Formats: sequence, structure tokens, C-alpha cells
Amino acid sequence: MIVEKKSVVICEDHAIVYTGLKLLLDQSDNFELTGHAKTGEELLPLLRETIPDILILDLNLPDIDGFSLLHEVRKINKRILVIILTMYQDAHLIQKAQDEGANAYLLKNASNDELLHALKNLESDGFYLSRELNQEEMNKDLFKDEFTQKMKLTKREIEIIRLLSMGKTSHQASTVLSISPHTVDTHRKNIFRKLKINNIADLVRFAHDTKII
Repeated sequence: MIVEKKSVVICEDHAIVYTGLKLLLDQSDNFELTGHAKTGEELLPLLRETIPDILILDLNLPDIDGFSLLHEVRKINKRILVIILTMYQDAHLIQKAQDEGANAYLLKNASNDELLHALKNLESDGFYLSRELNQEEMNKDLFKDEFTQKMKLTKREIEIIRLLSMGKTSHQASTVLSISPHTVDTHRKNIFRKLKINNIADLVRFAHDTKII
């Protein structure tokens, strides 16, 4: 009996991770690698040409974060089963993955057996969570780099960071965003608290490092 293989596209910019995934899929009787992209710019045209059954998606890509990319993927096709494959062990990111419509969240140190298990048990209305991720571990927030900090910001906070980093005052930012200066100042306090910074110079550095500006 011939088993029809499920098609898989990988979006991952690290060669060593991609090579390992490719080897795993090549050795499987159930899956077939049909495409690879290193950036969001490469992925979206690829998905318009051929719709895979499964997309394995890294979160921290060179040109765009994985969640923004997932949002665009869902505009192209809502039926693609998406596995977030990342090193980030963070409860906030896991919840965001669910909210954005991912079907699984796996750590990059997951075993080959677990990855294959996840691939075989993906469900359009379910959410597979890496076995190593329990609530106690997730709450530790093991990674506190700029990427995870950026992901904890709201869209409004990112807009304000962009404006303040460009030299706008609270009053000028409020005019651009059609909100009150007091609201801008409140957002600014929340931003400083979330990022654990105390001045605009650190905010500008963060904005550059995370490509907000």
C-alpha cells in the first residue's frame, strides 16, 4: 500500500537546523520536503506557488518576526498546519502562537521522535505543545533578549517607540496617533517597565536592535 506523503515547507535561516530537519524528513515515509525559505520575503511567494500541508516556522527571522509572518501566511491559506519551532521557552510567546493560529509549539532541542510525533498528530483545531514545556518552566522566562521583549509589546507601544526613537516629543507623538499626550506618557512608562530601561538612549538602541526603526 502506497502512503501519500504530506508536503512540508521549512522557514528557517540557520543552516544547521535546516539540515537536521531535511535529513529527518528525507528519512521519513510520511513526509516530503517541498520547499525552504530563509526569510519571510522568500516564504510568502513560495506559499503562493505551492500550498504545503505543513509549515515549520522559526520565530526569529532576519527580516520579520515569525508571528507577523504567520499572520500573512493565514491570509494566503488558513488550512496550512503550522509548527512553531524555536529556542524560546516563554509562556507569553506560546500563548501568542495559539492566538495567531499556530498548531504546535516545539523547542529546537526536541528529539527527532517528538518532532515526528508532532508532525503526525497535528490537528487543525488542536495545539501541540513541546513535552519539555510545563507551566513552571515557562514562567521562568529563560530568554530575556530583545526579541522576547519586543514580542511582549503591544502594537500601540511599538508605534510609540518608533516615534520617540525618531525624536518626537510626547505631544508630537500624540498628534500623529490622535491620542492625548497623557496617554503617550502612560504608554512610555509601561514600555520602560517592560524593557527595564530608564532613558531614551536605551530605547533608541532597542528600536535599532529589533529593527523597529
